[in-house]
Amino acid sequence: MKSHLFRISAPAVCSPGANKQFIFRLAALTFALASYAIAADKPGRLSGSVVNLSKDKSEIAIQQGTATRIVEFSTATDFTAGSPSNPKTAEKASAEDVKLGNYLTCVGTWDGVKLAATKCTVRPSKKP
Repeated sequence: MKSHLFRISAPAVCSPGANKQFIFRLAALTFALASYAIAADKPGRLSGSVVNLSKDKSEIAIQQGTATRIVEFSTATDFTAGSPSNPKTAEKASAEDVKLGNYLTCVGTWDGVKLAATKCTVRPSKKP
């Protein structure tokens, strides 16, 4: 009989070897699913200059060094204008306040290679 790592079925014979193999397969599957769930909720942070806006897709492309990264936003994303390090000077903002060239700092969770933002701070460009 061929053994498959993720084929989970109750052992036909209740021998000690069959029970150990069943428990091993169940533990491997549980670990794989738990690892996937943890990776899906990995917190992230991105900051850089806005190079493209796609409000119909709810995406903002930012330049971070030589790489362009995508930030996804929704109606639940909290936008503020001002300094991300000083919340006392921050003012309420919206996605409409984000313009090309602005400097954007966002925190959220990774959705593949995109950051699903929960909070973004927008400010004028760092470049003069």
